[in-house]
This record gives sequence, structure tokens and C-alpha cells, in this order.
Amino acid sequence: MRKIITLCLIIASYYLHANEEVQLRLKEVPITANPLMLSSDEMVNPIQIINGEDLMNLKNSSLGNTLKKIPGITNSSWGDSVGRPVIRGMDNNRIQLLNNGMEINDVSAMSGDHNVPIDTLSAEQIEVIRGPASIIYGGGATGGVINIIDNRIHPEFIEGIFGKYDVGYGGANNESSGSVLIDYGANNFMFHIDGYKRDSKNLKIPGYSVSKRLNQSEGLARDANGKDKLNNSYIESEGGSFGLTHIDDDGYLGFAISNHQNEYGNPIEDGAKFDMEIDRYDLAYESKTLFDFVDKFKFKFGYSDYEHQEIEPQGDIGSEFLKETFEGKFEFIHSWFNSPGVFGVDMGKHQFSKSQGDPFIANNHAKKISLYFLEEFNLLNQKFSVGFRQGYDRLDANSFISDDGCSVAYSSTTDCAASGGTELSTSFNKSKEEFHTSNISIGTTIPINSSWSWGINVNHTQRAPAYNELYAYGHHHATETIEQGNRNLEKEKSYGLDTQLKFKEQNFNFSFGPYYSRFEDYIALFNSGTTQNHLHEGEEDSEALPVYQYQNIPAEFYGFEISSTLNFNDNYEAKFWSDYVRAKNRDGGNLPRIPPFRIGGSLSYEFNLLSTSFDVMHVFNQSDIESNELKTDGYTDLSFNMSYKLPIESKVSLYLKGTNLLDEEQRDHTSFLKDKTLMGERAITFGLSGHF
Repeated sequence: MRKIITLCLIIASYYLHANEEVQLRLKEVPITANPLMLSSDEMVNPIQIINGEDLMNLKNSSLGNTLKKIPGITNSSWGDSVGRPVIRGMDNNRIQLLNNGMEINDVSAMSGDHNVPIDTLSAEQIEVIRGPASIIYGGGATGGVINIIDNRIHPEFIEGIFGKYDVGYGGANNESSGSVLIDYGANNFMFHIDGYKRDSKNLKIPGYSVSKRLNQSEGLARDANGKDKLNNSYIESEGGSFGLTHIDDDGYLGFAISNHQNEYGNPIEDGAKFDMEIDRYDLAYESKTLFDFVDKFKFKFGYSDYEHQEIEPQGDIGSEFLKETFEGKFEFIHSWFNSPGVFGVDMGKHQFSKSQGDPFIANNHAKKISLYFLEEFNLLNQKFSVGFRQGYDRLDANSFISDDGCSVAYSSTTDCAASGGTELSTSFNKSKEEFHTSNISIGTTIPINSSWSWGINVNHTQRAPAYNELYAYGHHHATETIEQGNRNLEKEKSYGLDTQLKFKEQNFNFSFGPYYSRFEDYIALFNSGTTQNHLHEGEEDSEALPVYQYQNIPAEFYGFEISSTLNFNDNYEAKFWSDYVRAKNRDGGNLPRIPPFRIGGSLSYEFNLLSTSFDVMHVFNQSDIESNELKTDGYTDLSFNMSYKLPIESKVSLYLKGTNLLDEEQRDHTSFLKDKTLMGERAITFGLSGHF
């Protein structure tokens, strides 16, 4: 992979000063989330699009960290290097993560320590999808869909060579990063190659790693995971891809291969690390003339081979997760009766195994198939969008004997029995679970006048339990927890209302979006309040680990998102945003790990070749907590971005980023590690980027 990156940099430097300038003409509209080819304003609850300079300013070492300042999105972090997005308080299996419209088949939804196997260094655009359009990507996407687009397979032909590059250094983790993307079009063929590398050291933090509350409640030393520097929090990431697409007037046929490798430390166990790798193969085909009764036919196929190892300080493999996935999608786009629509078939299967380490989850395989449609039609001069998805999921698990732990504390010199305890385990026979799910979403946008409009979306969703929610049962050493799945879980069902009041004029726009979701059989992971004891290799005394259990409960989520932009003139622009979510167990109490109320804003200035912005976000404390949670203090995050386009023929920019300028202690309430780790101290990053 280092050779690929070096080769790309050499080619990029050669063409950097080419006289003929060719730029990648990305459309400022949804790409993969918009099969009906509607403009963003025409979509019901339109998606959010992050690209260009905005994406460059937000890019970070994890996907969750990259998107955490988007209204409605927070970060479930595992130190600084790992983070999965949380949308409106919903995480893991309720968030679909896509790469070019196909699922990222990993195990990041299983546990907070598992990183998403993609790096935004190679991304061209990120879409956050809600509303009816999200149904075509999976019925389980209750929270929403995040789609990372990288143009490995090109949907349109652009002649010549073009690309972009980026190198940076700095930050609280002394990170060095570099990426290059090159595309070349000739004779109806598009060639794509990209490579990237990221290398960071242990994260510098403003004080103690362990919070005061955890220190007072459990007695864990405040410097247990470091003081002024977070122990074992480095990350090394590299990857690349190659794509080849043939494009003509009828459509295109493209193929891409990609590889991503990631090694990062476990900040709560000095010397332990994670080693992850994924190989992916994608095929995409589109035809405008294959069938007379459709405007366009699309086919996509993906195969991925994923490996995740959790390595002990002594070098032994404590756990190994392997997942092999096949998936395919057929899609037919039409305009019958002057109304655009799409219908399709989505299918796939995976084989999952845990091959090494203590028993934690049963080996299993799964198959799924879904039929869906998304239609746009007019009724009484009012435009409606209707999405529907009917799915079938089958999961088969092997027989399994768990290692739950000891009922009492013990030491390396006396085993569990000698200490008067009982070694606990649970036996499971082979089992098969089947689920039929139905999802429907109906939305419309009502124009009030030339400036105001009101979008309404109602939905009913059903989600089949995921394999980790069903089959996990035992000690997860990396997270220092006992997890207990439930093979009797019912499918998750909800009814929701999502509205959006919008105002738009030439220099000012405003959006207010309240929402409500009511769940039957919500699948929650609760801290049971009990512990079981495990003795880790090389340690003297056993550790009492909390037991987390998956349960079906009635629940409700409600909240709002606000965003506005004011353009004072051609040079100055101000933005304001806020989000709030409340999540309750309808039987009583709060749901765990729900993000607190946030407000944010920015002031940006552009003049000739210089652009700069100051961003501020205040995160309030979170006191609406589940009974076994600890409160989380609020903080204010002040940051800035500055870039200067060099006055030369090539399109080269120097940039500077400042983060946590107030040097405050920042903890993500959505994180399982929020009281054992924290985010980085005040820091500066500088770099160079360009395109040709």
C-alpha cells in the first residue's frame, strides 16, 4: 500500500503544473440517496450533504468525530481514534453506514471499540439521509443513513486527468496524514486510483483521563489511563483502491477493489491493541435501454472479507472476529404516469465467526432479502413521497457455551472455587431465528408562501434483531464488560412523525425540525447493575465487570434540530444550529447514553484567496440518565479553520485548524468509555491541499 501511495504522489506532482485544468464536477445534489433525481429542495426532509471545503475542515481520524458537529449527529467515541456516529440518540444497528450506496460490512455496530473500516481521507462527499429515501437502504435505519462517496466507480465520463491531494500534521495526537486521488478519462473509460495513510501518537489530554465521578463512585485512580496524555491511544491507518469504469450513452459498467488496514491502541489496557483489515470488491452496472418499461436499470454487487483482532499486551490474540459478506441490489427507475419512482430488490448473506479467545458470541450466518419501492406522485395538487420495504431475515447460530465469569472475587494464587465462588457458564443449542419486517414512510412538503414551507413525514418501521443482540453472551475483554444477548428478542417496531418548518430567502435560511418516535419492543442494552469477576492474564487479582443485557422495552424519542444561515455580504456569513433529544423507557426511567442538548454557531470570512471561520459549540451537562449511569459535565468547544489559496497557476491551498481552543475537558456522554477517557487538549493542525 505504501508503494501505491508513493506512486500516486509522483503522478500527482507531475500533473500539478499541467496547463490544461480539469476538475471533478461533483453535483451539489444527493448522488446515491436520490434515485428520483430530485433537487435537494424538492425532497421531503432533504438530506444533508457535506463536501468540498466543509468536508476538508471536518475530516478527522474517525467517522463519528468527523460528523459530530452536524445537527442531530454525535460521536460514540472510544478515545480519539475510534468513533461511530449517533443520530438523534440512536446508534449501532439503527444507523446504516454505506460506501457508495452499499453497506460497510464490519462489526463496528457490535461494540464501541470496533472502528468503522473506512477513512474519510478518501471521501469526496458524505450524505446524511433521513425520510422516505432511507427505506431503500434498509428497514433497520431507524436513526438514518450515512453514505460515504468516493467515486471509485464513476457514473459519468470526464476526459483527461484530474484529482486532489492532502497532507497534514499536528493536532493533540501529533498526527501526520496524507492522501491522493487520481482519475483519468480516455476512450469512454474512467480509471481511478487513491491511497491514504494516517499515523498518530498517544493523545494529549487536558488533565486526568478518569472523571471525578467515576473516581468517587468506584475508586478508580484518576490517572489510571493517563494524565496529560491518554495511554495507548495511537492509531495507524492506511488503504487505497483501484477502479475501472466503461461509460457510453447507454450507461456504465464498473469494477473496483479496495483495501483498508487499521491498527490502534486500547486506551484502557496499556500495551493492548486492535488490528483490523477489510478487502472489498464492487461491481456496478447501469443501463438506460435494457428494458422498455423502465428509464434506468441498476445492478450492484459487493463482496467483503473482514478481519478484526484484539491483541493482548503479551502479543496473544484475545479475540478474533471474521466476517465474510455477499450483497446485491437490483433497481428499476421509472417515470410512469409522469411520476418518478424506483423499485428494487436487496439481498445478501454473511458468515460470522469468532475464531480465537474466550467465548463471547456464537458463530452464525445470516441471509436477507427485501423488496422496496419509493414513489413520488401528486394528489389534489400536492406532491407526496411514499417509501415501502418488505424484508425477510434469517439467522442461524451454532451451539455455544459461554464463559460468564466467577460469582466472587479471586486472585491468581486461588482459583474461583477455592475462593468460595462458582464458575458461571450458559449453554445454548443450535438455533434459527426468522423475522418478517414491514416499513413504510409517507412524506410531503406543503408550500406556505414563497419563503415558508412545511415538510411532514410519518413512518412505521420494523427492525430485525442483529446477530450480536441475539447471540452475544460472555466476557468482552476489550470493553471490560459482560454482554448477554437474548435469543427471544422480538423485532423492534416504531411509529414516528418528523416535521420540518423551513424559511428561505436570498441571504437567509432557517429550519426547525421537531420529531417524535414511539417504540414497541425497542432493543436496549442496559447495565443490569450486577457484576461478574474475571482474571485477566498477567494480573494478580480478578476484576468485577458490569453485566450488560439486551432487552425489549417500550420507549419513546423526541426532540428537535435547528439550523440557520445568514449571509451578510459576499465576505461574511454566520450560522447557528442546535439539537436536542430526549429518550425514555415508557415503563419508567431514561434510556442510557443519550446525547445532551447542544447549541453551536460559526462566523466565516472570505476575501480573495483567504477564507477563515470560527466555530463554537456548547454541550450542556447530561443529567437525564439511566439508573446505572453517571452524569456527564458540559463543555464549550471553540475551534477555527483558515485556508489560503496560493496565487499560483496550480490550485494549492495552505490550511490551519485549531481545536479545543479553550482547553476544556470534553467527554462524549454517548461513549461507553466517557468516564475513563476524554478528548484531546488545545491543538493546532496545519497542512497543504490541492486539486488539478
